[in-house]
Amino acid sequence: MEEQVLALRGVGGYRQYRIPAMAVTTSGRIIAIYDARADFDDLPGPVDLVIRTSDDNGASWSKQEVFRKHEGISGFGDASIVIDPSYGKHGRIIVFYQWTRIAGFFESNSGTDLDDPLVAHIARSISDDDGITWRHDVITDQLKDANTLGIFATSGMGGRISSGEFAGRLLQTFVLRNKSELLSAIGYSDDHGENWCLGALIPGGNETAIAGLNDGSVLIHSRATPYRISGRSVDGGVSLTVLEPDLALPDPSDNGSLTVLSSGDVICTHNHDSDLRRNTVIKRSTDAGRTWSSGICIEADSSAYSTACELADGSIGVLYERNAYQEIVFAKFSKSEFQPIDSVVNQTVHSTDIEFTVVPRYIRPGRNQEVEAQLANAPTVPEVNMSIFNIKERKEVGPAGGTTSGDSLFTTEELDEILGPIKPGLHEGDEVRFSARISNQLSCPVVNLKITDRLDEEIYEIDTVAAGSKECVLDIRQKVTSNDVSVGYARFDFELTGAIRNSKGADISVFTKIVNLEIPVN
Repeated sequence: MEEQVLALRGVGGYRQYRIPAMAVTTSGRIIAIYDARADFDDLPGPVDLVIRTSDDNGASWSKQEVFRKHEGISGFGDASIVIDPSYGKHGRIIVFYQWTRIAGFFESNSGTDLDDPLVAHIARSISDDDGITWRHDVITDQLKDANTLGIFATSGMGGRISSGEFAGRLLQTFVLRNKSELLSAIGYSDDHGENWCLGALIPGGNETAIAGLNDGSVLIHSRATPYRISGRSVDGGVSLTVLEPDLALPDPSDNGSLTVLSSGDVICTHNHDSDLRRNTVIKRSTDAGRTWSSGICIEADSSAYSTACELADGSIGVLYERNAYQEIVFAKFSKSEFQPIDSVVNQTVHSTDIEFTVVPRYIRPGRNQEVEAQLANAPTVPEVNMSIFNIKERKEVGPAGGTTSGDSLFTTEELDEILGPIKPGLHEGDEVRFSARISNQLSCPVVNLKITDRLDEEIYEIDTVAAGSKECVLDIRQKVTSNDVSVGYARFDFELTGAIRNSKGADISVFTKIVNLEIPVN
């Protein structure tokens, strides 16, 4: 394996990078596009899209440049790339992304009015000269019907059908929101990406990876928990089979990818964990995604969104988020590195009596609340009832449920006042957020469970975890102190205590599990 960090939190003029998209053009050029944020938060907000390219199979990369620049509180984010190799001399590159002003996906009104700041839009960029020049437009009206409130393109990479009745059809999946539920749909184009239609809506769908198989059918995987859900289309993406969980693909509801290799084999990337964003793996299928026979563990610890491509030299490149979203990493693998799937999966499985796992989720910059309060006239994100959505369907920001609903929207200049100068590493007042899991693998229940932090403060209490069951804690918050900064790292100690109860209802023994995590300041 070879790897390079393409983006690092606090470096390059931005406090946060997220949401990697990657594709390989007909010339072999690798294009990587990702969010560059003034704060941690998802859209809406002042988010840029930035781009880097490689012409030597990922050995070296161009300097990071702005692809789409925000204005004021508007922003662009969540990119996905579709390649059409059959268009013109150089092929065509199509990039989808969301454009917001005051409202994001969860807050958007219905309609397609470009002048309405409460409507979030689907924007698009097209290049016909291998990414040298681009034209930009908005195509919300092609994809959004009267019943749809929010819509965005699944980030990462779209697909293409290469054979059969629908050969040449371009594919891109979208997530849609009506009043009370999330859906997904396959978008398709038969005119080299100029015009797009949506196929059937997929209940229960979310960010959905897609690949055109060699037999002309289409395979999709949608993020879900405890397993990714999978379906197929035999009519070019217009309709799908019933989506069913793929029991070989545990998932914490995170965005992954699907890719068809030149050999016809299929690879996918995802978190091999049903609860926590960790254990990012590649899996390979030799039977069109029905089974997964081999794989590679990319990152066993904290990791999230990922996109995989076959490179021009036959290797596999993966662009993914690592270490509580502090890094966007490009990793390159030879196909000879694939190992039998059991050995790869077993690397990420811990068989103990009681498992206590804590994973850093993200780092939210510390805020000067006095300065923030002085900016009382800032526009605010429309408030919506997020409780109607499953917790793992919501944004990765805000309280436990994840929302910017009702939050103030600030310009980059105002955020500089609130958050201080942009620099890498941890700073006093930063808030590190963790997720934890308690897994009881005993034949009897465990009771009176308490989690305490490094200050010996109780942060979570659970009465009982039954035999063979588990409990997840999705939002543990810890502040970075001045002492952390002075010593050069923040050490976060978590202790789980509890008692083991026998079949007669008596507590027979007590136990303690300790997790120690260190995050460097710089």
